[in-house]
Amino acid sequence: MNGKLTLITPPDFYENSNTSILFINITEQEQDTVSKWLGSAKIEKDLNLYVYDGDTNASWFLYASNRCEHKYINMDHVNYITQALSGYILGKDGVYYRTSDVNLGAVLSHINHNRVDSVDIFLESILGD
Repeated sequence: MNGKLTLITPPDFYENSNTSILFINITEQEQDTVSKWLGSAKIEKDLNLYVYDGDTNASWFLYASNRCEHKYINMDHVNYITQALSGYILGKDGVYYRTSDVNLGAVLSHINHNRVDSVDIFLESILGD
């Protein structure tokens, strides 16, 4: 990656014209996958990476979800805020989600068809060649 990465967490925001990605409730393993994927990718543009990991600031979460063009949510690790707002978030453009629960995935598919098996597939679909 040749572009600049800016990591943003609650309560901060970073206003610019860079592509912004929101990661919602990702695991440590997914964080490692994101770091490795971005480290080996040939991306020239600057990126803003918003990370929501269960902070109780629902206003920040909603603003970040509206601010970011691309969003990834791990539905297997939601907290009460993301669980309560998941239908709203999944109905937005640019949202991808992962779940290992077949029944939950079947229900969520009525709201959003962007189910992916992993965070690296999400990254490849939005930033890959």
